[in-house]
Amino acid sequence: MENKTGKYLKYAIGEILLVIIGILIAVSINGWNEDRKLKKAEQSILKDLKQEMTINLKALEFAIEENERSFQTAIEMRALFRDRVAFDKMLDSLFYELIRKLNWNVTYDPQNGILNSIISSGQINQLSNKELKYLLASLKELTTDAIENTLKIEAQRDDLMKSAWTNAMIIKDGKNLGYNVKSIYEHPEFRWATNHLFYFQRQDGLKEENELTATLEHIIELIDENINK
Repeated sequence: MENKTGKYLKYAIGEILLVIIGILIAVSINGWNEDRKLKKAEQSILKDLKQEMTINLKALEFAIEENERSFQTAIEMRALFRDRVAFDKMLDSLFYELIRKLNWNVTYDPQNGILNSIISSGQINQLSNKELKYLLASLKELTTDAIENTLKIEAQRDDLMKSAWTNAMIIKDGKNLGYNVKSIYEHPEFRWATNHLFYFQRQDGLKEENELTATLEHIIELIDENINK
């Protein structure tokens, strides 16, 4: 009787162990399947983000290139302010071209559809790289800081340049016969715009924009490191 009871207990314990092992295997498989789903979702997010960040990087590089031309023109113009002889020898057409390039201003306007979506939906938490999550979460603020100077230039340049051009009008009998382009050289608002907007403000803006470029490049590097990881 005791032998039968012992065998029964061993059998029962064995059955219980098999059930426990089965449960553990099922839980493990479910966990593995869930991890695989999360990984697949993360990969999809990363690929979408890379496409958006790459587009934005190219747009920012274009803005910097154009704004750098304006800055270099401001340097030339400031040199002319100190060299009246060189200015007097300059053709009207060349001075006009300098003014045109000086007044060029490109504001970086990024595409943020994917980024805004993953932040608002909470999908950003599916990203496993902590540094990448932090940079993406703070990118909007970094971008706002980077384009602040360009926006200030945009807000003021039209009125200042319009004032300079209005002053340069050649009016006879109530008719505008054209413009004395080189008279803009002496216009106080034009000089102020050249020095304060297109030189000092632009210099600070380019510094911020180049720092944002480095951030975008680093974000793309982190994305690449985590794609198909």
